[in-house]
Amino acid sequence: MKRIILLFFVVSMFGILSNCGYKLSGFGSQMPDYIKTIHIPDFENKTTRFQAEQFVTFAVRDEFIKRSRLALVDSRSKAHALLEGEILHFEVKPISSTRELTANQYKVKILLSVRLIDLKNNKVLYDSDNVSFVDTYEIDTGDFFSQESKSLKDISEKFAESVVTAILENF
Repeated sequence: MKRIILLFFVVSMFGILSNCGYKLSGFGSQMPDYIKTIHIPDFENKTTRFQAEQFVTFAVRDEFIKRSRLALVDSRSKAHALLEGEILHFEVKPISSTRELTANQYKVKILLSVRLIDLKNNKVLYDSDNVSFVDTYEIDTGDFFSQESKSLKDISEKFAESVVTAILENF
């Protein structure tokens, strides 16, 4: 009997929340309806950090797929919107060390310029030259640079969350 009551409660709450206008923030539900596809070319890397553009671009694409209703397309000609980006600054600094004097915690700073363009109306929907991300990253063994690929992937995913949230919450 308790399960039936619980099931009824859960179904009732779902119905109430879905009809009351409740929406999760950061999911771009207010983006113009005619925008159904997006093209995200590789971001331009203006830093000396090797492969930063690959990690950041892939992470932003994945996050857009997860967080928006837009379909990712492989060319500008098939897209209703275009997201362009430039990595302006990428810095990693050690901030803590072990007893053996090897760094085990790093501060990571990334600065990006990003623009979302409505290709149908040739209108800029979002434009910022100052999308920044600062986080600390801990390494268990070795150093940041010996674990660079995994570190960059993890950092890029966190950064992509902040970038996509900033864009989608604009709507």
